[in-house]
Amino acid sequence: MAEDLNWAVGGEAGDGIDSTGKIFAQALSRAGRHVFTSKDFASRIRGGYTAYKIRTSVDQVQSVVDRLDILVALTQRTIDENLDELHEDSAIIYDGERSWEAEIPEEMNAVDVPLKSLAEDAGGAIMRNIVALGAACEITGFNVEYLDEALEKRFGGKGSKIVENNKAAARAGQEYVQEHYDLDHLGYNLETTDNDYVLLNGNEAIGMGALAAGCRFYAGYPITPATSIMEYLTGRIEDYGGHVVQAEDELSAINMALGGARAGARSMTATSGAGIDLMTETFGLVATSETPLVICDVQRSGPSTGMPTKQEQGDLNMALYAGHGEVPRFVVAPTSITECFWKTVEAFNLAEKYQTPVFLISDLAMSVTEQTFPPEAFDMDDVEIDRGKLVDEDNIDEWLDEQGRFRAHAVTDDGVSPRAIPGTTDGAHMSTGLEHDELGRRTEEQDERVEQVDKRSRKVETAKENENWDYREFGNEDADNLIISWGSNEGALAEALDYLEEDGIDIRVISVPYIFPRPDLTDEIEAADDVIVVECNATGQFADLIEHDVLTRVKRINKYTGVRFKADELAEQITEKLSEEVPAQ
Repeated sequence: MAEDLNWAVGGEAGDGIDSTGKIFAQALSRAGRHVFTSKDFASRIRGGYTAYKIRTSVDQVQSVVDRLDILVALTQRTIDENLDELHEDSAIIYDGERSWEAEIPEEMNAVDVPLKSLAEDAGGAIMRNIVALGAACEITGFNVEYLDEALEKRFGGKGSKIVENNKAAARAGQEYVQEHYDLDHLGYNLETTDNDYVLLNGNEAIGMGALAAGCRFYAGYPITPATSIMEYLTGRIEDYGGHVVQAEDELSAINMALGGARAGARSMTATSGAGIDLMTETFGLVATSETPLVICDVQRSGPSTGMPTKQEQGDLNMALYAGHGEVPRFVVAPTSITECFWKTVEAFNLAEKYQTPVFLISDLAMSVTEQTFPPEAFDMDDVEIDRGKLVDEDNIDEWLDEQGRFRAHAVTDDGVSPRAIPGTTDGAHMSTGLEHDELGRRTEEQDERVEQVDKRSRKVETAKENENWDYREFGNEDADNLIISWGSNEGALAEALDYLEEDGIDIRVISVPYIFPRPDLTDEIEAADDVIVVECNATGQFADLIEHDVLTRVKRINKYTGVRFKADELAEQITEKLSEEVPAQ
């Protein structure tokens, strides 16, 4: 019985690769199996090679690995691209009736299934991917009936006949393999359980977190890989009295979101690196006007257009420093899909408590990865909403000057001024991008300038004292070897520990979800013999911050190929890095 199975489907854009993968992932999760997915798609409008990989187990899985057990190859390129991950027990499903002749290594199991013909018999050639799913079910010992519910969810809106045709196509693939092949020697028999899992990706978790946090206005412009946040909110936020607006560009999007926040709605925009470039103009206005706003950056490979559909963590410095002048901000970087939910809730609270922009930093790998979780991982009863110093007619008097004018930018000990949304009795005020006094009136008075700059800066100091800027750790807390990570690398690191343990290497891992402010790791680093920072960029942007904080050089593992870290690959790189000398001071 194989509890850990790696499956993939690949072909060209238009072959239904994404829908095939999602259907199988949903079926596996509904059968009580854990799922972790990975996607590969070309950065071209006209399409290109596309692949969808699924790792599944009865135990939780948090990473992809360099192994493929079942490959559905709709093109020869699919085989060529994945050859390094195939092994002698791999089964390759292909359609020998098509014009291409599959080149499959002799030691592997070639499963020739007339996908197109069987699909046509079931109602249409377009269902050949579903025939392949049925064939995969037979090879892996996975009950094809688990596909039924996933097919109903996927095609239910197109009518019962379409659903029944797809079910017939799946069974045609299953029966063909059953009649023509004996693959019992492979030993695949996917165990099912009674567990009930939620299957979602990072962008969906961010969207769900925004709704739970009370977000009622979202403005954005479509951009890979952030667009699906807007897609998730559209049709859902309206149920809570909110609105989604697709703007004409990123600059318009952030200014619309700014307007929504000024009107009193919890507001958000999301984009990727190229969009953040355009939004930068508004960052200072958000901070100077003391408007609470959540700005989500789902990172991708840059600079410029870069590789829009590939992984990278290269925007950290932009999130920290973008904008002219000095812009107080918070930078939060979820390290898992569940954290995409919870850190989004936290981002909205931080934005309103401190009336400042909050950057929520994710990345492509996490945004498109679908993973299974128990429903209690997203317990809405645990969601807390803190709207900060919102005033109303009962407590606004203490914030009025001698002439009854509301001091929207009042100088306070904690740096946070009172906030009155439009319509609040006696709360009328103005705010501009110009430096201003407590009433929001333009000023160039030196004392007032210093007071306002210092006040805005005190927000961060107050937050450092009052909020929990902690990290999560796992592995051996007494180990001499310390790995520090941020963002989506956590899952691969967690599984890499298993490989390292087999080699007798003890590791302590610290995963940091806060970029600014960030936890003080001085004691942890001083206690370690070896310190390695793992991240998906070329220059080691987070490693630079760590070195700045602790005045100690660290070792670095940087990946910038456009592909996420894999657990076994990462374990090998850690082993190699431990044998190297620490860089000179």
